[in-house]
Amino acid sequence: MGIWDRLRRHAESKGDASVAVVGAGYVGTGCVHAIAQSPAMRPSLVVNRNTTRAIEALTSMGVAEADIVVSDDLETLRSAIRSGTPAVAPHASVIADLPIDIVVEATGALDYGTETILAALQSGRHVVSFNAECDALLAWRFHQVARANGVVYTIADGDQPGVEFRLMQQVEAMGFEVTAALNCKRHLNVHQNPESGAGYAARDTTSAHMTTAFGDGTKMQVEQAVVANATGFIPDVRGMHGIESTVADAHIDIPAALSAPGRVDFTLAGDFGAGVGVVARHPDGPLHEKAMRFYKMGDGPDYFFFRPYHLVHLEIPLTIAELLLDREPLATVDAPHVAEVVAIAKKDLSAGERLDGIGGFCAYGHIDTAAGAAGMLPVGLVEYATATADVAIDQPIPLDAVTLADNTVVREWTALHGAALGSGLSN
Repeated sequence: MGIWDRLRRHAESKGDASVAVVGAGYVGTGCVHAIAQSPAMRPSLVVNRNTTRAIEALTSMGVAEADIVVSDDLETLRSAIRSGTPAVAPHASVIADLPIDIVVEATGALDYGTETILAALQSGRHVVSFNAECDALLAWRFHQVARANGVVYTIADGDQPGVEFRLMQQVEAMGFEVTAALNCKRHLNVHQNPESGAGYAARDTTSAHMTTAFGDGTKMQVEQAVVANATGFIPDVRGMHGIESTVADAHIDIPAALSAPGRVDFTLAGDFGAGVGVVARHPDGPLHEKAMRFYKMGDGPDYFFFRPYHLVHLEIPLTIAELLLDREPLATVDAPHVAEVVAIAKKDLSAGERLDGIGGFCAYGHIDTAAGAAGMLPVGLVEYATATADVAIDQPIPLDAVTLADNTVVREWTALHGAALGSGLSN
């Protein structure tokens, strides 16, 4: 039976799951549309600090604005959700007291995202996260809280980490052993900033900071940290190699560039587009070599399995389906993180300078092993940092060269970092 048939049966027996989408940007709006078109789930609530954006997410798929309830009053929102009326709220804090089954976090904001994810989990809601920045910092913490409250926390299908996991699952199901997980990057300029990348932002109709996070590679480095922490794979070197190759030669070039199996890395340029790939070997390789040649996969023993696209919000129903039907996350982090994304100075930084965040002027991110990143500022905390010492361009930013704001994400990361060192986890 296909998963869509299973969902329809689930809806017939249990009704539709009530989903809150937090964030009404490009991805959040897309999630609202994809969920509305899928059986056994409905976008009951859209949360955005600018409620106009949330209203537009609903009206863009044909809902009349007059039929949308916009409120921060709990009883008004409860009544709307129970009656099946689309609702909008300005603050995610209301979710804990509403009849919501699943929360989709799609803001990309670090402190707000962390607060939203933790509050939802602690109130007994499942969480699907598109927030790779939060996951790279706090996935272990999120999974701990989810288990303690009898719910599921999971990253999402469609984003590169989710697509890598799906591809790994498919390859492993055929008996192969994955040796490398690859993100594919077309262009890279670690010094790109919102001014130098303005033309790309205008072309792609994306925000300046989002465009910069793509262009300087930080987003991809964060995504590979998400994969590393859930698989135990690690980067070969700080920042990874960035292997120049082609789809045809990847099965040769990637293993040659890596020092050992169990690595995350990325391809650079070539003909990979916006895809992901894995390199794998079969333990019974000689038994399958003839078939793999016949199927145009090469001579082995290493094979490159490639998916040339990731469709982000369009794939979110698959994540929700597995959660509803099987209570299964796409991936789990059950131990201290094996990787961190280190903040590297994008320009000369001066003592007293207030730093900006991911996709800004001050820093880009490079993944490293947890040991290699020890004592360094994670790129996810840059926007909450003020320099207390000068740091030269292209040098990692030491933790002792900054002061950090006192907010949720900083406190949670500090507690989790302490737990990994054996000092215990705060609650």
